[in-house]
Amino acid sequence: MAILLVGSTGTAYAQGGTTKGKVANTPNETLKGQGVSMEGDTLSIKGTPVRLMGIDAPDVGQKCRNRYGHELDCFRIATAVLAGLIKDQEVTCTIAERDRNGQQLGECRVLGVDLGAAMVARGWAFAYRSLSPAYASSEAFAQSRRLGLWAGQVEKPWQWRSRQQREQAR
Repeated sequence: MAILLVGSTGTAYAQGGTTKGKVANTPNETLKGQGVSMEGDTLSIKGTPVRLMGIDAPDVGQKCRNRYGHELDCFRIATAVLAGLIKDQEVTCTIAERDRNGQQLGECRVLGVDLGAAMVARGWAFAYRSLSPAYASSEAFAQSRRLGLWAGQVEKPWQWRSRQQREQAR
């Protein structure tokens, strides 16, 4: 469990748990309720979208290849894996911050299981290390066992988005 401490400048810092380092603009809000998987790294609780902080999963339209070279809709699979983790259980999200677009980012759990860590450990999301080092060991686990996206070929989502933007700009 992470504990958020607020310094004299109003900046929050997380201690303990899986959230590490400085957390800016912390709304310090907890959402609970039935969760619905929207993407491999985003869910909705009572109609409120929450992006799982520190991970990045394949985007709409992003394809990958399995170990045999067959093309897969890795966005659809990652979304289904998150849905399977949520099932019909109550989801509890601790909102850590809002991104530049106002979307809520947080750590979400089902029956005490960190959904971000579970997605990365299963290989259906990547640790977004430039934002948080929290899931690096989960990613190393998935990569060493060639789980999920690591079983074949896939472009990391942030690289795929950059390439899509370059191609559309032509």
